[in-house]
Amino acid sequence: MVASKKGVSAHQVHRMLGISYKSTWFMMHRLREAMRVGDLAPMGGAGSIVEIDETYIGRKDGFEVKQGAWHKNTILTLVERDGRARSFHVDNATKENIVPIIRENIDRESHVMTDEASRYSKIGSEFAKHSSVDHSRDEYGYTDRETGTKINTNTIEGYYSIFKRGMKGVYQHCGEKHLHRYLAEFDFRYSNRSALGVEDRERADILAKGIVGKRLTYRRPHGLGVAQ
Repeated sequence: MVASKKGVSAHQVHRMLGISYKSTWFMMHRLREAMRVGDLAPMGGAGSIVEIDETYIGRKDGFEVKQGAWHKNTILTLVERDGRARSFHVDNATKENIVPIIRENIDRESHVMTDEASRYSKIGSEFAKHSSVDHSRDEYGYTDRETGTKINTNTIEGYYSIFKRGMKGVYQHCGEKHLHRYLAEFDFRYSNRSALGVEDRERADILAKGIVGKRLTYRRPHGLGVAQ
């Protein structure tokens, strides 16, 4: 799980280990729980760039059936250039849901970069700088003439590319109640990647340390096993 960039399916691990699929599925969720770092330290800082964006995941173009209606699974992600990723499952991509998360998780001295969405329009004054690209006008990046800084959201789009290929190609579907653990898995691998000097063995050691103090139980409502 820590070495496969897009994840590994429970069916494959079940075949490799020779244990039941149910036991494998639960074990992998316990490992994902261990990947949840719970780090409250602000991302970025003076001289750092943090890219912000949201995406949608589900059975049909970001939607899944929930209580007889299509429901959008919205994900907000913050990515430091040359650093960590931190993702959140939010009810929907409104200013009221997104701005408080940005305020709580990004250092005020950071340079934040977003797309042109109006939900980001008022955060600029709260950080060292706010730059945006207007995708609606086919603008995907430019260079700030004064500082030479590359203005784009390419880093976070690269993160989402890996995440979606993993979710669609490897895991195919996950229930909404488990989505936060899959986000933890992809955040964990991204934040402990080879480009940051963390290789497979070290990544496995970090995961093992994350097990301490965490517990995921398995309850059986109506005779069915469900990871809480």
